[in-house]
Amino acid sequence: MKPHYLLLLALVVSGLTSCNDQLEDLSQIDETRFSAEYALPLIDSEVKLKDLIGDVTDNVSLSVDPDGLLRFRYSGEVPAVAGDVIFTRLNALGQGVLLPITQRRQAAPFAGADDVDIDEVHIKSGLLNYSLPNRYDRPVTVTLSIPDATLDGEAFEISGQLPAYSGTGTPPALSNPDVAVDLDGYILDLPNDSLYFEYSIRDDAGNELEPVDGTVVTIINLAFSYMEGYLGQELYPGGRDTIAVNFFDRYLEGEVYFADPTITITMLNSFGLPARALVDVLSVIDLDGNVLPITGQGIDDGFDFEYPRVPGEEATTVFVFDTSNSNLDQILSARPVALDYEINALVNPDADTDILGFLTDSSAYQAKVDVELPLIGSADRFTVRDTVPLNIVDQYENVTEVTFRLTTKNGLPIDLEAEGAFLDANDNAVADLTNGELTLLQAGPVDENGEALEQVSLTQDIVLAGERLEAIRSADRLVLTFRISTAGGGTDFVRVTDEQELIVRLGAIIKVE
Repeated sequence: MKPHYLLLLALVVSGLTSCNDQLEDLSQIDETRFSAEYALPLIDSEVKLKDLIGDVTDNVSLSVDPDGLLRFRYSGEVPAVAGDVIFTRLNALGQGVLLPITQRRQAAPFAGADDVDIDEVHIKSGLLNYSLPNRYDRPVTVTLSIPDATLDGEAFEISGQLPAYSGTGTPPALSNPDVAVDLDGYILDLPNDSLYFEYSIRDDAGNELEPVDGTVVTIINLAFSYMEGYLGQELYPGGRDTIAVNFFDRYLEGEVYFADPTITITMLNSFGLPARALVDVLSVIDLDGNVLPITGQGIDDGFDFEYPRVPGEEATTVFVFDTSNSNLDQILSARPVALDYEINALVNPDADTDILGFLTDSSAYQAKVDVELPLIGSADRFTVRDTVPLNIVDQYENVTEVTFRLTTKNGLPIDLEAEGAFLDANDNAVADLTNGELTLLQAGPVDENGEALEQVSLTQDIVLAGERLEAIRSADRLVLTFRISTAGGGTDFVRVTDEQELIVRLGAIIKVE
């Protein structure tokens, strides 16, 4: 993609290259004529800079501040980081739980790590089987309950009557080997990081008996959709990404300075607990391949970001690095071509066990980064180069002279000078476009805010005739070199706004034999 300031020249360059369509009819000129001139209006346009540029790509856009200032925004984002670290630990506990029941109230440990204190979890899948035998010589009633496991407000409980055991063979049992209990939707309260099972076996006289051998509960394939409590301190590594800043893609020389550049980090967070963004990497790569770290307290210490208090909500935090809290003005005026970044999240950064939070199986955080270059600053003969493929007149044998007349009325506070060289397929320069440097746009004076006070008119002729025209017939491309300076010869700070206009008129006078 071309640097955006080259889009200012789109109208001019398109005139130099699109005139082929206008000339097409000239190849059919009546041979009885000896000579003629044709005037072709190619461009008559009045536009504002915002209209010329618009949205450039998905990752590069042009925005307008409330005061009209234009700024380029280069955007990037890494894939969202899910809160699956704690869920993975917890789910591992429930992949296969075998719990022999040896007492009337029995605890099953339920904690993901030593520093985690889970108070409540919601089950999204899991199966429970039980086998509750009777080895007594009298009929009994067995009851298995989990008071802290509820579905729609009702605690889990199963109960049944068993006949007396004869003393030989397989004892009678209440069991469900073929139809497991589906635990989907159950909510577990976990006092002391444990789930408590209560078991009762009574005879007909109401005597409470002790659990017998073989009394067992199994749980498999537990998975959870929600948990709350103190969920420990955990580092969630963020992905690493690079944002291309192509403002300097065709840079050759000269100076440019951005007055108020910013890097904005937006944290989107659905983790329901405190977290701190840790900027692990934030560096600019310049045109020479140097890595230039961005420095500042927000990078040294990180910054806290907001978290939702209600499941299903998302909190947004915006942190801006600018010239007041970083070395950004120096870095982004050093011909950057890319921003390298990685932002991690430290959950419960202060390890405050009094702060309870929550996670859902869809909880995630994501870092979005925007590099903004406002069109305010200065440039001193900032030089870029571009190549335009062309085939202007090689098939028009009757054309003897082409004069391009370019008239501009410039409301932008910039000077724009150009040179052009026609090259053939062997990279030989066969002709010069402008016979030296040509001023395309001339800036007028600016006020104390850097905004242009008036439009400046300029008319230039580019004549292609004789040997130059013959030389151009062998050219297959035009190499354009542009030098951009702000008003005052590159010394004034200027502002480019959405109201500044550029009027371009381009015509061609074509002589034929």
